[in-house]
Amino acid sequence: MRKSGPRAFWISFFLTLAILMPLLGAFVFYSAWQERESAPAAGSQSGVPVQRPTAANDRTVLVAVAAERPAFVLLRLNALEPAVTVCVVPAESVLLGPGGTVLLADSYTSAGPARAAQLLGETLNISIDRYIAITPGSLGEVWGELEPVRVNLTGLLEQSELDALGLAGDPVLSLQPGEATAFLDSLDLPVARLARVRGAVWQAALRQQLESLPTALPAGLRAVSGSLLTDLTAADLYDLADTLAWLVKEGAEVTAETVPGRYDTHSGRYDFAQDSIAFATRMFPPAQGADASPAPSASAVVSDPLQPEETLTPATQP
Repeated sequence: MRKSGPRAFWISFFLTLAILMPLLGAFVFYSAWQERESAPAAGSQSGVPVQRPTAANDRTVLVAVAAERPAFVLLRLNALEPAVTVCVVPAESVLLGPGGTVLLADSYTSAGPARAAQLLGETLNISIDRYIAITPGSLGEVWGELEPVRVNLTGLLEQSELDALGLAGDPVLSLQPGEATAFLDSLDLPVARLARVRGAVWQAALRQQLESLPTALPAGLRAVSGSLLTDLTAADLYDLADTLAWLVKEGAEVTAETVPGRYDTHSGRYDFAQDSIAFATRMFPPAQGADASPAPSASAVVSDPLQPEETLTPATQP
C-alpha cells in the first residue's frame, strides 16, 4: 500500500492535466478570437453615434441674434430624414398673446427669448424645443477659426444693388458670421427679400462647414456660454454633437425657407395666414395635443394673403 500510494497520486495528477489542458487552451483561443472580432467594430464606431438616431434626436431651436435690430431664425435638425432646415421668421411677425397681438421683436425685447419662443410656437402651432439668444460678437467667437461664409447674391439682389455694394463683377460675398449682421442691417430691402438674403447667409454657413460643426459648434457654444440667453443644457450639447455627426455621415441637405406671410408697410406688421400655419406644421412638429390645422384668430391673422390686406393697429401689449 505504501508503494502504490505515490503511484496512484501521480496517475491521478496526469489524468487531471490531460482533461484540463485542452479546456484551458480552448478558452484562451476563444478569448483571443473574440478580441480580434470586436476590435474593427469598435474602431468603426469612433466619432459617430453608436445607434441610429430616433425622433428624440430631432431638434427645433429658435435662434435670436441680439443686435440693435434683432433677427430670428428657426433651425431644424432632422436626424431621421436627414436634413437641416433654416427657416427665417421676420422680426415684424405678429404673434398671438394672452392680451392680444404682439410683434415677435417686441415680445423678445420686453420678455426675452423664452417668451418669444413660446408665443411663436403657439401662434404657428409648432413645438420649439430650445431657444438661444446670441450677440453678433459671440456668434463670431462660436465660428472661431472656420472659413468665412461665401454667399452668392445672384438672384437675391438686383443689379443696381450689387453695383452699389461694389459686387457688379463678382456677386459672391465673403463674410465672417460676426460681420453678417451688420451687412444684413445695411440692406434697404423689403421684409420678404431681406428674409431671403438672411436665409441664404445661414444656409451657406451651415452647408459649407457642416463637416466641422459636430466639434466646432458645441465647443464654441461652451466657450461663450456666459454671454448667452438659452435653455440649452450640457447634455443638449453632447446630443447636438452626436446629431450633427450623424447628419454629416448621412450627407444631410441644408435648405433655407421663410415662413409665408404678408407685410403691411403702413402698420409695419408681417401677418401670418392659414398657409403659414400649414407650412409651419409641415416643416416642424406640431405642438403636442394641438390640432394640426387650427383656425387662427381673424383679428390677428389675415384670412387670405392674396386678398387686399386689412390694416391692423400695432399691439402695445408686451
